[in-house]
Amino acid sequence: MFDFIKKNMWLLLGSFVLPAGLLAVAFAFLGIYWGSDTSILAGDAYHQYVAIHTLYRDILHNSNLGFLYAFTNGLGLNLYAFSAYYMGSFFMPITYFFNVHNMPDALYLITLLKFGTIGLSSFVALKNMYKKLPSLLILALSTSFTLMSFLTSQVEIIMWLDVFIWLPLIIWGMHALQDFGKRRLYFITLSLLFIQNYYFGFMVALFLIFYFLARSTFQKWSWRKFFDFALTSALSAFTSLVMLLPMYLDLKANNSQAVSQIDALWTQNSDLFDLFSKNFIGAYDTTQYNAVPMIYLGLLPLLLALTFFFLPQVKRRTKLAFGALLTLLIASFYLQFLDLAWQGMHSPNMFLHRYAFLFSLIILLLTCETLTRYRQVKLWMLLLPFVFLSLAFISTALLGGYPYIYALHVLLTLLFMLAYFLAALTFFKKWLPWRPLLIILSLFMAAEAGLNTYYQLSGIKREWNFASRNYYNTQTEFIHPLIANVHSRAGNTFVRTENIAPDTANDGMKYNYNALSQFSSVRNSNSSKIMKLLGFHADGTYLNLRYPENTLIMDSLLSINYNINQFQPEKYGFKQMKPYLFENKNALSLGIFVQEGFKDAPLIDNKKEFLKNQESFLNHLTHRREKYFTQFYAHSETSNSNISGNENQVTLTRKLGEEGGVSVSYDLTAPAHSQIYLELPNVSYLSQNSKTTTISISAGPKILHVYNVNSKDVGNFYNLGYFAKTTPLKVSVSFPENTQVSFGTTRFWALDTNKYQAAIDSLKKTEVKTTQVKNGIHLTYKADSSGQLFLTLPYDKGWTAKLDGKPVKLDRAQQGFMKLDAPAGQHKVELQFFPQGLKAGLTCFFVGIFLFIGYDFVKRKSSMRDQEH
Repeated sequence: MFDFIKKNMWLLLGSFVLPAGLLAVAFAFLGIYWGSDTSILAGDAYHQYVAIHTLYRDILHNSNLGFLYAFTNGLGLNLYAFSAYYMGSFFMPITYFFNVHNMPDALYLITLLKFGTIGLSSFVALKNMYKKLPSLLILALSTSFTLMSFLTSQVEIIMWLDVFIWLPLIIWGMHALQDFGKRRLYFITLSLLFIQNYYFGFMVALFLIFYFLARSTFQKWSWRKFFDFALTSALSAFTSLVMLLPMYLDLKANNSQAVSQIDALWTQNSDLFDLFSKNFIGAYDTTQYNAVPMIYLGLLPLLLALTFFFLPQVKRRTKLAFGALLTLLIASFYLQFLDLAWQGMHSPNMFLHRYAFLFSLIILLLTCETLTRYRQVKLWMLLLPFVFLSLAFISTALLGGYPYIYALHVLLTLLFMLAYFLAALTFFKKWLPWRPLLIILSLFMAAEAGLNTYYQLSGIKREWNFASRNYYNTQTEFIHPLIANVHSRAGNTFVRTENIAPDTANDGMKYNYNALSQFSSVRNSNSSKIMKLLGFHADGTYLNLRYPENTLIMDSLLSINYNINQFQPEKYGFKQMKPYLFENKNALSLGIFVQEGFKDAPLIDNKKEFLKNQESFLNHLTHRREKYFTQFYAHSETSNSNISGNENQVTLTRKLGEEGGVSVSYDLTAPAHSQIYLELPNVSYLSQNSKTTTISISAGPKILHVYNVNSKDVGNFYNLGYFAKTTPLKVSVSFPENTQVSFGTTRFWALDTNKYQAAIDSLKKTEVKTTQVKNGIHLTYKADSSGQLFLTLPYDKGWTAKLDGKPVKLDRAQQGFMKLDAPAGQHKVELQFFPQGLKAGLTCFFVGIFLFIGYDFVKRKSSMRDQEH
């Protein structure tokens, strides 16, 4: 290894610097660089990954936080299972040197480092697999692989990049196992992939089976080699159970709708020329829905991969085997069952065809196989693929109807195709010595990769927008000091905080506060389902859970101690502590003492019954039969728009000659001692670019409040304020920049604050003090009678409890939460989280390594004896 490094030192450096440098240049052309006004945060990078990296950084800096459990979103999260999908990277510790203010620069740096490392690992792997190939050509190929469209078009998904560091090494390891019986590299790298990213590990594992079978056709079939491959792979999977087992148990228990239904033969939006449309230089359609697979690797590799099938000395069975593998991948882009099978039978939320990189990988490998047999290649073997691809590209441009293919893409593609063919012609005619020709060819390949990278990043900018640093800083400088104040007030006491108008659903992770909202592929669907029945926004797969636009009752029961509120009316019981920061005097502890025990409340699965569900939930905690919400009605209703619809759905349409958006106003009287709400369900906009609802509340000539709500991803109950006495009001609901809006029937509700206060006071009679500790919670209470502690934590079998140091049973409560028996007297309850399956997984990890070492030792001894004989 040291000899290899010494011999290839400058090429190794180049393999790192070249792709990272081309990516940095492409970013720079878009105004993105270290400390730039435009950040690298686009799409999920802004809404998820900057928050996840900041959370990781906070755990490194705060001894009270742990890597097993986090309370910063979804009421609580199995962080170990979460990390199997989101945090498995050796680059994460770099975040230690950053903070929430400059974390965009950390993501920029880590992105470049990961691309550079992909280039390095690709060069090392290709150089060792195909030793006869010129190093400069391998450098160009490793750069093409690193900057393939699958990665550059989805560069904001930073968690995926580590997969491609290991992937070339895994292929090299498999080659070494298959050809020379050397299995250590394969075992180590495959195990690391499974541990770091089980999702892509699953796709790679399937591919490796097919690739091993295809590659076996080069030689005579050997059952010995097959069993060696199968057993080493199995030991790798067994060792990886340290992550796979806890992850699987969490998905099985807490993540519903993991399997998608097959509802059609064909994948959506698939068309005849898709493969060619996405092999144009710079072609970018979308990474949302109806996307065509991102398969671009480079034009020369595509030409050479097709040439492989014309090589005379490659056996027919080998051509058929690799042709079948390519056909399988292509068919998967079109057939829904195969498409889902590669992705674990789970339809992805945008970023479709996530296995498309395997097509690019097989193209790269076939290219290298062709180049190692360059002496067999005749000019006509290149001419046929060149003519075929040229005709296919022209047909796609003229007949395909792909709006994302512009004339410039067509021109660039055909010019580069022509350049590569001229280079091939020069090689065969010997018009130039091969060394200068190799340099020219490598430069063209690097230029092509750089151009395509720029166009992919430009596509991301158009579709997702790279967030401005000024906007990011504005949010950070506003929220971060308020959360610091919350921490100083609360100390180690467990409190939850929520922002009335959040920047993202993962602000809790980003700013290190305990929160209800979440946006995550790994989540506890059981608790989210109950939250949905209680009126919180939660989409069908529970990917999204949002706090805004609910009621005081849920604030109290879910321990929402603090609100960040810039614009909305104040809430009853919330006291302003600082500008925009309000403390809820009626917030209950995470553990609610329920006298005589808690029995599940019957919750109705109907959007019109959310408030009844809240009443039922509160009554089952207090053992009361109160009605807290009362519907009251507007005296009159006026609108600047034409009103149509029925009792279930209303449509406002702007009148002819009117300007601006549509609106409707209500005259009503707020009852005394009430917090009032407007129920505004199922809002649907004609203009998808403006999803803002403006609420205006007036008492006579005095405007009390005006505030905006982004009606996407919020609940139905819009806060209209607290009124101590009967008050005539005018409430206006307007939809700026929309000429037509539809919504469900509006209703006005009054929460009787006297009844509400009495109920909360009854639950507060037995005070439960809650302290947050590393990966756990401590609760102390003093009760006059026995009962149960209802815990507003998502139910998870990883939780264990001790009462005064002795283990006690934790039971599921209300389907998604937890409870435990609480005897009378003064007691201390300790809750600790350790992921279900982790102990067994750790055992498998060490046993798997031990078994592999033993197996490898026996196989090497056997191989040495065979060589001696």
